[in-house]
Amino acid sequence: FHPPKTLSAKSAYALVLSGNHVYTSGASGTNAAAIRGAIRAERPDLLTVVLPQSLNKQTKESQELLKDVTDLVTMPQNDDMSLDVASRICNSYLLSQTDQLISFAFHESQTVIEASKEAQKLDMLVTTLYLD
Repeated sequence: FHPPKTLSAKSAYALVLSGNHVYTSGASGTNAAAIRGAIRAERPDLLTVVLPQSLNKQTKESQELLKDVTDLVTMPQNDDMSLDVASRICNSYLLSQTDQLISFAFHESQTVIEASKEAQKLDMLVTTLYLD
């Protein structure tokens, strides 16, 4: 039992069941849990996964999970960047596609906290759940 992943999966499942489109980045940790939750809701049209780099930069486990995702956006142009920089670019792209942000973070999750601050500057509805 891993509470952050369970919370992420159940949130994504409930959001998709209620007709909301879920966008997430990456395919590990809480992002993987969100993907699993959204897939469980059986509405692949309401899930978009945006990877900060190309698919081949993902772990084998992540690649396996992503086989079930029909709307997958990759950013191979970021392959030569550090994952941190690529993730920041990816998060900015995600924010441009949405009107609200629900994020799961630890207080040391600088990239997630930065994305939350960016979303607030864009006057988006922002909910950040701290897991520590």
